[in-house]
Amino acid sequence: MITTEEVFSLIKQERKFLGDIKKYKVKISDSNNFERENLIGVYKIRQYTATRTGNNKLSDEMGTLILNLENYTGNKLRLVSLLGKTYYGIYYLSENFDKVIGYLDREIDDKEFNLMK
Repeated sequence: MITTEEVFSLIKQERKFLGDIKKYKVKISDSNNFERENLIGVYKIRQYTATRTGNNKLSDEMGTLILNLENYTGNKLRLVSLLGKTYYGIYYLSENFDKVIGYLDREIDDKEFNLMK
C-alpha cells in the first residue's frame, strides 16, 4: 500500500504550491468503485450545471478533468482528498497510484474548513 507521504509527493508534482504535508489532512479512499466512465458522466452533468448557472471557471476546470479522464486508458481510479486551512482538493489517481489523472480544487474559508475537518 502506498503511504500518505508518497501520494502527497505525487500530487505536489502536479500542484507545486501546496507546501508542507503537515499543513494538510490527506485522505486516501480505500474504495475501488471509482470507474472512469461513471465519473465522466457525473462530471459532464456537473459541467453543464456550472455552465447554466454562469460559473464558467468551474465549468472550464471540469472540462479539463473530463478530458483527462477520457484520455486515461484504465477503468478504475483512486480518490485522494486534501484539506488545508485555506485549500480543498479532490484528486483522481491511476489505479496503481503512479499518476495524477485529474483534479478539482479551490480555496476555502475558515467556516468551510471547520465544516470539513
